[in-house]
Amino acid sequence: LGDEMKSDKARTKKQKRLMKQAARDAVFAKVEAASKIEDPLAFFPLFKKYDRNGLNLQIECKRVLSLNSSTVDWAYELTRDNMMYFYTQVDWVWNDKEKMEQFKDERAFYLLAYDANSTPVAFCLFRFSVDYGNEVIYWLVSSWIQFKNPVALS
Repeated sequence: LGDEMKSDKARTKKQKRLMKQAARDAVFAKVEAASKIEDPLAFFPLFKKYDRNGLNLQIECKRVLSLNSSTVDWAYELTRDNMMYFYTQVDWVWNDKEKMEQFKDERAFYLLAYDANSTPVAFCLFRFSVDYGNEVIYWLVSSWIQFKNPVALS
């Protein structure tokens, strides 16, 4: 009877471990599937155009691997220009190499907004990930140029 109880406890423990592993695997599978989507914005075509308050933008979502280096450099420089002041106001250190690695990470997606002349004016950098066992979207950066009418974005 003693060996049988130990065997039941071991079996129960193993089942719990396998269930936890299956749950973890499912989370990672979801993130992997989301990361393989070429254009997440394709599911939301209404969001590909922003036309309000005199601001007319075309929006697209691209994987970093499909962007040209000048677009990534533009996004990085815009972020550095917009954020450097804030980094100097607190005890954070801006590290060009680490930041650029984030911008070029192969898991990165970019939401890009273009004006009527096809000039990029805003972007958001994000990626799908797992944090503490949960599926998350890391919204790493979002930046925009200074518009003449800031109310246009509201």
